[in-house]
Amino acid sequence: MGKLSLPACRPGMTATCTVTCTAAVQGRALQRACGDCCNLPPSRSPVCTRRGSGIPIGDTSKNAMQFPIVQKLKLIVLCLLAEGIYYILALVPVVPFTLLSAIFYPPTTALLIGATLFLVVVWAIQPDPIDDRDAITVAPGSVLHQWVHALSAAVDGGRIHRIVLTDEVNASAYVSPGFMGLGARRTLRIGLPLLQCLSSHEVKAVVAHELGHFSRQHNRAGHWVYRVRYKWGIYLLAHRSDADGFIQSAQKLVARWFIPYFLRQSSAWSHQCEYEADACAQRAGLAGSLIDALVKVELHQHIEQHVMQQDWVQWKLQSDSPPPNILETTLEHIQRYAAPAFAPMLAAAQARPTRLYDTHPRLQQRADHLCVTIEPPQWHGVCAGAEAFPNDWASIFQAHQAAWVGKHRDAWYFAHYRLRWLQAQADAHPNDVALQAVAMASLSTSTTAVDALRALVADHPANAYLNYELGCALLDNDDEDGIDHLQAAVRLNKKMAVPALRRISEYRLQSDCAQAIERSIRKLDAALRWTAAFFDRDLWSRFANEPLEPLPAAARGLFRDAVRANPRIDGCWVGSLPSRSIDGHQFKINLVVFRMDGSGELSPYHTEERMKAHMAHLLETVTRPDELTCVKAVFYTEPLNPRLLQNINKYPEVCIAQPLGAVNQNVIRIDVL
Repeated sequence: MGKLSLPACRPGMTATCTVTCTAAVQGRALQRACGDCCNLPPSRSPVCTRRGSGIPIGDTSKNAMQFPIVQKLKLIVLCLLAEGIYYILALVPVVPFTLLSAIFYPPTTALLIGATLFLVVVWAIQPDPIDDRDAITVAPGSVLHQWVHALSAAVDGGRIHRIVLTDEVNASAYVSPGFMGLGARRTLRIGLPLLQCLSSHEVKAVVAHELGHFSRQHNRAGHWVYRVRYKWGIYLLAHRSDADGFIQSAQKLVARWFIPYFLRQSSAWSHQCEYEADACAQRAGLAGSLIDALVKVELHQHIEQHVMQQDWVQWKLQSDSPPPNILETTLEHIQRYAAPAFAPMLAAAQARPTRLYDTHPRLQQRADHLCVTIEPPQWHGVCAGAEAFPNDWASIFQAHQAAWVGKHRDAWYFAHYRLRWLQAQADAHPNDVALQAVAMASLSTSTTAVDALRALVADHPANAYLNYELGCALLDNDDEDGIDHLQAAVRLNKKMAVPALRRISEYRLQSDCAQAIERSIRKLDAALRWTAAFFDRDLWSRFANEPLEPLPAAARGLFRDAVRANPRIDGCWVGSLPSRSIDGHQFKINLVVFRMDGSGELSPYHTEERMKAHMAHLLETVTRPDELTCVKAVFYTEPLNPRLLQNINKYPEVCIAQPLGAVNQNVIRIDVL
């Protein structure tokens, strides 16, 4: 039984994001610190006073902004309560086992067995909020180490035991306790993207801020609060399932009742910690550079998500994998769009609604607290990475860029085939106004195209597919009206419930309303249970005996291109059947069978479950949202049902890729030995 972990979440550039991914996003948001770069202009004073107060902003004494003692005590009590519930739930399977052990062993031995089992259960179910497995440890003696040591002395940040480079547009600092809480080690995490897009002054400001958390002794208490937020936040966002055991069900139930209140209380304390850490950066004379860094990070995210949409579409249409120089190209585009996007970014940052998982004050609030004027960023000079690693930066950055491409290859791959599918549909049906509008809204991503789709929906309000596509397009642009259209799509065609409610759930997770989050997840859970009932036990038997409908020609061609590119697949068939009817509803189910090579060592990307999910997601990109998909994998060493082979051979278009190897020859049936 291994420790619970979550996959890294995809950035905003990807087409879709699952609820599980959103849980990981929440974990990242809780880790988020700050970052960005620029020279400190002489006009910006590193120490200033509030108008009329006479108190230096850099002063971190009790006269500065403080989190009230009463609220601190309340937060500690809430943390203890949350942790207590967690450990009580972990005790549930331990107590009966300990009592059973007492029947066969002396009481002391039974208690020892119970205590050991309790520690194992706690370790197994405890999420690890910080995963540094892919981080690069910086060797001592680097220029970056020199910066950190000098800044640590300036802000009284203490000794830093380890510096690591990550792939996040982020920086953070944390304390990892040693065995039995002894020998704690301080780690500073710096994102390679920050070293790429910030200047040395800005990175130093970010580092000074992070070291300020150590200086202000936020580390142990803050990390404790953060861990509680993270692990309970996972259960708040998780789906309920019939496969959940008692502990998982209880954790999810408690999380949805109790944790939203705790998150709001801890967010207020986290905001105060950020102000105090900002003041430490100001004490080091880097207040202006810190705000410049934050501006660049906000601008970076804003441009990627809202300005570069058409660029992403063009790049994804051109290839099913990201260009090898994607990060360099992205930064060039961000610098090109920075000037016109600056004012819209500030307006969007100011208007951004409060979210349940917010841990940082808004950009303007932090600038006001430091008495620093927000100005357009400057992009001149060499990047901080080239100065921090004068001899190794090129190789470090190229390795980071290659890792980024590998990490986001799947999301890019699915987006590529989805866009090609929409383009093929539009080309094949030039007179279909609805298809043209849907394709243009996704392919052009312009406001005009979305407005045209909105007008078409107004003319055809009873069209569920148009409502669904408009709802998705509006939510992609952070327009909450998209929820109304997705709900309308479900009312008009219940078979669209799962994809529509999934999009609503993903959007709701960004809000501050725990009730809305809970309601959206509950509805999605119900829709998933409803659709699962249509996959009856006789489905595969019917696939081997009943007439099959092939995919449409365009979808078949795209699916064939994708399958042929995978060297692990030898043979693939896709046929469609109508599901059984339940309460007057009947789905079209697309069934996929593919043979895979299981010889040799399988990478994490080529396990059976991973490849089945990959094939299902791929097929969903070239089919309608009111259809279902079911996938079966067969290894070379497994037999294919002769009746299935006979049936699929009756319908040649069902075959996506002919097997190159022999079928049902030299096969060993393990189950008959």
